[in-house]
Amino acid sequence: MALIITTLRAILRKSPHSRTNLQRHVDQLSSGERDAAIAYLRREWQALLVALLAGMAASVTAFSLGGSPTSLHGLPYALAGGIGALVALLVLNLWPRVQWLEDERQFRVADLEPRNSMSFGRQWVFVLPLVSAVLLILGLVLTGSYSSTDENGLHRIYAYRGLSGWGVEDGQVVDIQYNMNATGPFPGWFYGVPVVVCTVLFIVAVYWTLRRIALAPRPMSPELFTLDDASRTLQTRFVMAFSSAALGFQIAGLGFVTGIALLNANRDPVPTADLSAVPSTVAVEPGHTLAIVLMAVSVAIAVTGLVLLFRAITSVSDAATASRSIKRPVGQVPI
Repeated sequence: MALIITTLRAILRKSPHSRTNLQRHVDQLSSGERDAAIAYLRREWQALLVALLAGMAASVTAFSLGGSPTSLHGLPYALAGGIGALVALLVLNLWPRVQWLEDERQFRVADLEPRNSMSFGRQWVFVLPLVSAVLLILGLVLTGSYSSTDENGLHRIYAYRGLSGWGVEDGQVVDIQYNMNATGPFPGWFYGVPVVVCTVLFIVAVYWTLRRIALAPRPMSPELFTLDDASRTLQTRFVMAFSSAALGFQIAGLGFVTGIALLNANRDPVPTADLSAVPSTVAVEPGHTLAIVLMAVSVAIAVTGLVLLFRAITSVSDAATASRSIKRPVGQVPI
């Protein structure tokens, strides 16, 4: 709740005199087009704000359920990012669509340039998250195939062959014994199947939202086309930034948990003749190093997710700034 309140304050307190790309397009409008711009941008930034807050609230709620002493075994932690993104996209799509105000006295101008879900952003902005989502699914299939069942029959632990004991005879280590050990939590099928389903729904929701943004009706005045493009670009930036942040948090969390499990599985105690001493441990390579690399990469991805979340927040803030700073011609009243 504190995070949501802080986000809301940051958006609403942004100086109305700060200049954004969207605001620069607004400044170029004639006085006759500003009513349409005011109505459109005001409703649009409100839709983005509600979607942002709803998504963050859903993620926080899901995350808070992860520590509950139930049979969920931390599953809400893995789903928190995806649930937040799905709620945000659902709210954004169900929000009443904003149509440009039309003046029947003007001629209609048709824009025949084809538009699709990737029209208002650079191609890598769409391809990189999609590839990341596919890699996440493949990674969960891989970890699921290596997972084992716990005492409740749930595929959420990693079983490995490790040193379990030894004997000492005449001051020498003898009878070294190995056994199957287990470590967890591990992203097996118990976590993997729900996350895969959530990720697939997530990809469909992102595509649906981007397509809706791209195919929304154009304003009838060509003077508003540039502003319309800037607004669609801003909406696309919000969708991709927020959804990529959620995806990044999912990958980072699952990757870090996997790294911890592999780190524990790739350390063996060193047999010693002194049975009263605590045995030291030795790293089993290359698994030990790979686990450390996986944990480090997961931390880097989490930091990237925070940056993307901040970018989504600034997208809402930019839309709010542009809407509030439009100056009406003298004598007009607010609509």
